[in-house]
Amino acid sequence: MNTTTTSTARGFTGWSVPMLITQENKTWMGLTLAFVATVLYMTSNHIHLFPPQLLPMTALDQAIPFVPGTVWIYTSEYYLFLTVYLLCKDIENLNRYAYSFLTLQSLSVLIFWIWPTTFPRDQFPLPADLDALTFKLFSSLRAADTPASCCPSLHVSSVYLSSFMFLREQRGKFPFFFVWATSIALTTLTTKQHYIIDVVTGFLMAVIVYGFFNTFVSLRPGSGAARRFLQGLQAKR
Repeated sequence: MNTTTTSTARGFTGWSVPMLITQENKTWMGLTLAFVATVLYMTSNHIHLFPPQLLPMTALDQAIPFVPGTVWIYTSEYYLFLTVYLLCKDIENLNRYAYSFLTLQSLSVLIFWIWPTTFPRDQFPLPADLDALTFKLFSSLRAADTPASCCPSLHVSSVYLSSFMFLREQRGKFPFFFVWATSIALTTLTTKQHYIIDVVTGFLMAVIVYGFFNTFVSLRPGSGAARRFLQGLQAKR
């Protein structure tokens, strides 16, 4: 008997998950996805099971300047998420995006709870001569987002994962969104929100999660029970 052939035939073939997003519920499911992701992140960012630990500042970390004005690029991630979600036309691809995005969030939050890290943000006060709008945006960011939950950078992993969605459809858009994601990733350093290691591990997380859901996970039509449940939730809104 051919062992290799038998192993392949009987080996792991992946998982199958139901498609929960349809053209009809795309808007509502997008809002739900954003809400769940926000709750997951903010919970781990503000509630720590262990004291967050500082990471070593490499020479490159120290050499990268603090450029407060880049906070505008940094916060553009929310527009990137919205744009990617709205532009996705392939419902199967959109469902893969939703599953992979939530998995990425969940894995990152688990790491933040088990091994919380923090950044010495107090070493980089906002300049007194910073323009009012930028000062207000940056101050609001720092007030809402604590310096914890650093490694891996969920900010970085989320934007790269989002750009990868155009590898399955509308591939001509991929370079633009990849550059946009890279610009955001770089500003996590110039806004002194993250260490370099956070950016590297965040990118690797995005690659791994994207690869998993596009290699080992197949999609099937949502079950009748799932559809009725979602329809019931929508009816109550």
